Amino acid sequence: MDDTERTSIRRPGTAAQPAEEPVLHVLQLENDTTSPPRRVLLGALPLRIGRVEGNDLVLPSPEVSRGHCSVVLQEGRAVVTDLGSTNGTLVDGQRIAQPTVLGEGARIVIGPFTLAYLRGPRRTLERAAEIERDLERAARYVQALLPRVVPEGPVRVDWRFVPSVAVGGDGFGYRTLADGRFAVWLLDVAGHGVGSALLAASVMTMLREGGPPGADPGDCAAVLGALDAAFEMDRHGGLFFTLWYGVYEPATRRLSHVAGGHHPAYLAVPGSPLRPVGTRNPPVGAGFPGRVAQVGTEVLPPRARLHLFSDGAFETMTPAGVQNALPDFLRALEAPPVPGLPEPERLLRIAQALAAGAPFDDDVSILTLDFP
Repeated sequence: MDDTERTSIRRPGTAAQPAEEPVLHVLQLENDTTSPPRRVLLGALPLRIGRVEGNDLVLPSPEVSRGHCSVVLQEGRAVVTDLGSTNGTLVDGQRIAQPTVLGEGARIVIGPFTLAYLRGPRRTLERAAEIERDLERAARYVQALLPRVVPEGPVRVDWRFVPSVAVGGDGFGYRTLADGRFAVWLLDVAGHGVGSALLAASVMTMLREGGPPGADPGDCAAVLGALDAAFEMDRHGGLFFTLWYGVYEPATRRLSHVAGGHHPAYLAVPGSPLRPVGTRNPPVGAGFPGRVAQVGTEVLPPRARLHLFSDGAFETMTPAGVQNALPDFLRALEAPPVPGLPEPERLLRIAQALAAGAPFDDDVSILTLDFP
């Protein structure tokens, strides 16, 4: 019997009940694709966590202090205490300043490491660790497909992406077409989990490698229709997604665009009010074969800036429990840029302020395209 096993007392004629175990799961690092998550039992003695040998749990990283924090069971509750660490200990996205009780499923962030607190029967926890590992791999797969920033050229693109606590299905990308036009897209798969993440990855891969078969990638309506046929929800586990897709022609400054169930992008031009850029079409894969897509066009003036973002940026809760909505985000979007601060970073900070610093329940994708 190893040190993670427990015995239970059983009355005659009754089934043994599996003992509940309070444990910390050390999740994989981004660059570690082979090691399984480690499982550390908690007890009445403090579990000391730090960078150097001599700690009960050693997390080797310069971002972790020599003695970073401790976790102990007190009256059946797990309590984490920061030990004066340099970079702090975060619990569910908040830096703690005093001993903090961990709720079921709480996440502790220590430098680049994430620890999940769970309790339950041993086999249940092992299954939870396996699911967690699958979610982490799916999230890394999607993030590996995200494009590089474009700092120069006729279209300049910067972005920010923050994955949610539960793996979501956001994805975006852009590329220059063979004729010199520039295509850009943002999609959001309904739901969370491995299925949503892998569907997002499939769509992203298809779009960045030439587009759906039989569709001209410069034809917004054709792309939407082909994706609708390729990803019909009945053949993809009931999943569908929203999409904003646009094609920009630098020679004429003409932008063609189509939206399938997605809220508009927003065009900012100095001296003019913010303007929505979008069309009304059902979500992709939602069961409308052969539909005729509504396509919009814009001629972009000099110094135009286009904002694309997913609904995770604004569908958050205030501390009072009130649901934020798109108008709340737009009011902040209309504020002038901050000198020296990248625009996607400014918008991300707005989204974080709307969420009052709480972890996002959905992926947050924010793209800013400049047309100098």
